Amino acid sequence: MAGASYFIWKGADCRAKGVLLQSPLPIVRGEERVEHVTIPGRSGDLTLSQGERIFNSYIQTASIAVKGRQRVAEIMDWLTGAGELISSAEPNRKQQARVIGAVTLRRHSKNLDWWEGECQFYCQPLKQAITEEKITMTAAGTVINRGDVIARPLFKLTASGGPILLQISHSSGGSTSTEALEVPTDCYIDSETGIITDLTKTNVLNNQSFGDFPVLLPGDNNYLSGTGWSSIEITKRERWL
Repeated sequence: MAGASYFIWKGADCRAKGVLLQSPLPIVRGEERVEHVTIPGRSGDLTLSQGERIFNSYIQTASIAVKGRQRVAEIMDWLTGAGELISSAEPNRKQQARVIGAVTLRRHSKNLDWWEGECQFYCQPLKQAITEEKITMTAAGTVINRGDVIARPLFKLTASGGPILLQISHSSGGSTSTEALEVPTDCYIDSETGIITDLTKTNVLNNQSFGDFPVLLPGDNNYLSGTGWSSIEITKRERWL
């Protein structure tokens, strides 16, 4: 049915599986991760943040219906493990998730061969674009992060000769901060895992590198510069709440 709500799990659309989503999955922003500390002799409590814009995982519950007893085992086998979840509420986003708890399907009535139940997805709070954006830069310039939180990209650096110095400057609130990382040669810099490798991805170069792993703040205040490189391919890894 046109316009019907759906979800895609591990690359398979529930509609193609014959699964009816009885109500759309909501758009959820995870709870910010904070710690509440009670101070003796003081009203209320002290709220401590565990980091800038750090959010908890959360549960999405899908109410589903399947027609035909013969489909029940197939659907239960599909709704297992970990994978990527996409919902019709945000069709251009995907997030990492895992099926948790029991998946139980109950017969709707004696006369109708419909089986109804629920499936719970334990979702990581940050959503990704369906296809990660890649850009290539051959000169210093601005890099835009369209996401809601800090992005930790994958950089592929091509040297113009000698060691490479990669710098990213951030301007916010009238002040500017700069991250600088020096690497010995052509390499991949993975700011998410904190690993630097050569272009074969077999040799780790961390012990030959110095500085901070570059990140992209939300918005267009990320200015990339440096020396010793001729081109930089950036897989931006933008993330949304």
